[in-house]
Amino acid sequence: MANKKDWVLWFEYAENDLEAAKILSVQLKPKYEIICYHCQQSAEKILKGYIASKNGRLQKTHDLVVLCETCANYDPEFEQIITNCSDLTIYAAEVRYPNILEIEDYQMQNAIKDALIIKEFVLKKFSDKEPP
Repeated sequence: MANKKDWVLWFEYAENDLEAAKILSVQLKPKYEIICYHCQQSAEKILKGYIASKNGRLQKTHDLVVLCETCANYDPEFEQIITNCSDLTIYAAEVRYPNILEIEDYQMQNAIKDALIIKEFVLKKFSDKEPP
């Protein structure tokens, strides 16, 4: 079981990954792979933070769909972001090794957009109150 206080740290680390992705994306020659990886990591951490806020068991997985489905056990509205999670999951491992994925600018932009959508969706769950 996660410590309920851990959710804040998960959210902070998620924000750090997303901020890194945004900063790297405006470089003269952005490294698409590492940017997409940071986007996946941001989404993974914010989903795990949500699970921690519910005092749930944190799974050792990088599969955002699995994490989103776990979140949906607490709140069925998480089904709304399942496609965003699915689109980012590929960047968990494949981008860390050469010649597996070829990523283009539009894919990087979509990864940033997906990570932002997931972040905003989860944070909206806490807009008026602390997690239960």
